Amino acid sequence: MEKRTQYMEKRIEYLEEVNRFTLDALEMAASLGDFQTSINKLEDTSVILEETGSRIQGLIQFEAIAFFLVDEANHEFFLASTQPKNYRSYIQNEVDFLIDNGTFAWALREKRPVIISSKTYEKRLIIHVMATSSRIRGMFVGLLGEGDTDIPDISLSLLSIILFNSSNAVESFELYNMIREITKSLERKENYRMLFQAAPDGVEVLDARGNIVDCNRTHQTLVKHNYEEIIGRPATEFFSDNSKALFTKKFSVLIETGYVEGEVELICSDGSTLPVWRKEKAIYDENKGFVGAVIYNRDMSMHKQAEEERRNLEAQLHRAQKMEAIGALAGGVAHDLNNILSGLVSIPELLLMQIPEENPLRKSILTIQRSGEKAAAIVQDLLTLARRGVVVSDIVNLNHVTSNYLMSPEYERLKSFHYNVEFETHLEKELFNIVGSPVHLSQTVMNLISNAAEAMPDGGKILISTENRYVDRPITGYDDVKEGDYVVLSVSDTGVGISREDIERIFEPFYTKKVMGQSGTGLGMAVVWGTVKDHNGYIDIKSTEGKGTIIRVYFPATREELARKKTKRPPETYLGNGETILVVDDVEEQRDIASQILTHLNYSVTTVSSGEEAVEYMKNNSADLLVLDMIMDPGIDGLETYKRILELHPGQKAIIVSGFSETERVKEVQRLGGGAYVKKPYLSEKIGIAVRDELSGNAGRPEENK
Repeated sequence: MEKRTQYMEKRIEYLEEVNRFTLDALEMAASLGDFQTSINKLEDTSVILEETGSRIQGLIQFEAIAFFLVDEANHEFFLASTQPKNYRSYIQNEVDFLIDNGTFAWALREKRPVIISSKTYEKRLIIHVMATSSRIRGMFVGLLGEGDTDIPDISLSLLSIILFNSSNAVESFELYNMIREITKSLERKENYRMLFQAAPDGVEVLDARGNIVDCNRTHQTLVKHNYEEIIGRPATEFFSDNSKALFTKKFSVLIETGYVEGEVELICSDGSTLPVWRKEKAIYDENKGFVGAVIYNRDMSMHKQAEEERRNLEAQLHRAQKMEAIGALAGGVAHDLNNILSGLVSIPELLLMQIPEENPLRKSILTIQRSGEKAAAIVQDLLTLARRGVVVSDIVNLNHVTSNYLMSPEYERLKSFHYNVEFETHLEKELFNIVGSPVHLSQTVMNLISNAAEAMPDGGKILISTENRYVDRPITGYDDVKEGDYVVLSVSDTGVGISREDIERIFEPFYTKKVMGQSGTGLGMAVVWGTVKDHNGYIDIKSTEGKGTIIRVYFPATREELARKKTKRPPETYLGNGETILVVDDVEEQRDIASQILTHLNYSVTTVSSGEEAVEYMKNNSADLLVLDMIMDPGIDGLETYKRILELHPGQKAIIVSGFSETERVKEVQRLGGGAYVKKPYLSEKIGIAVRDELSGNAGRPEENK
């Protein structure tokens, strides 16, 4: 318990560190906009690039970075900055190679981080276009150090935000620089008019009553009205209702102080709203009388979008942290319960082998066994939630999984409970296969359909569909779906819908609006989440309260073909021939169960209660096979036990059993020569086959046992 507590404390400390890193990085990215307030004081773009570089190096440690900017005169890229400077020729050479093979042009279109190998394949580069919403400003190139192969997705997303802000700063600098240079040389009125029209912000000129007497083309674009539709109208006519009262109040302050600023919301010609940062400068006559004002409106929609993306990233991080903490707790509980449940599953099986068919006790024993199996199924749900349950990686067709469920007694029972619900299926005929666990996938289908039915107490329609889908650009939603080939399972209903608050918590265990005890264990959607993540998939949810919900699950597609079905082996094929077996398990009940099953299967069985005791026994004895528990506390675990026994008996055969899950330590035992992994609680057939195959030399190696 102390070790587990220490592990949880270290894990929480790690997650807090990740959270701090994310928030600091987001704040760092957003602060790049500080350039905007002093842009007209800069002499060139070097300050912007240096500041951008320092922020990027604080996010991802590059060996070297460089910025290529677009020459406005000839539209060619030139190397504007390299940090450190002695990498200049190396990076220029790499970029020339990328231009020649077309990778550079491709990266310009991608608008995202692109990770590629260097010219000699010795190192890796990250290249990312520098672009504003309207034009390409340059290209960022980062040289990764040796060993830097795994860059978190969130760091790449933040890199995009930093470069977007930097590109806007470069563009603003160039525009203001242009205005500054033109102002020095232009004196005539018509040239000032050119300056007025070239301003990057929307500019209005108001009279003393607040009517618009002039505006530039940028402002016409912002509100989507032409010049004639704007001139002569009160500025407040283009404000949202919430902003009108604010403008009236600030207009009085403007007359008194000469300057005000703040955020307002403009109404465009199509009815859409546009947030702008509005700066108002008063105009006075020779007698200091107020005669009007000049207004600058800066579009804030991109800034708002970046803020929304930042909040979404924080929400996703928070959800992931919460689910990982819950999963760790569930995994530990499941391990302990599996050891306890072995007696309820295995002992009844042994008793049924010894009791005649007509014995009245068989019915009671079968009831005990079925109860144990149901409890074991709930524990399996906990393991799935803990992201430690999927150990099978078969080639699976989701159409087969869905069709099998729709022909099952569970589905018929669901339809009888929800007699006023109509079920419809649209399954794509040539559906790709996926890699995964048929059992867990079937449970996912069942939970999604059951949840949809529960959402329609007054009846409605459920549509179950599958399709092949190629995602050519990331889909942002509940999960961010990456590019690639997917098999998509969709379950939609016309039910009550899910509120925004509930969507954020829908996959938390035991979070439900249903009556507890009447609608399952409360783990259904949590199990869906765990299964999808274990299959490297994504979930997307769209819901409208009062209208219904659609949940789409994306599983990575594979072109591999389905394997042939395995036939059930008869008991006589896995009986023993008196071989000696040493059972190593720290739980007395587990040792007794294994001993009884293996003795019944005609093996000679010895049991020990710890890894140390097993090593001591093997110093003076031998065994044809070890049945090795992986987690034994206190004392050495299964891996360390096996290593020490191999020193005494090289080539010692063994199979692994555990109430937890297949882990890296299990795989290490298999790499050292260990055989199959059997999860508790087990029946005689499963452990019997594993023992027989290992003794006969028919067991697959670790890659085949996954």
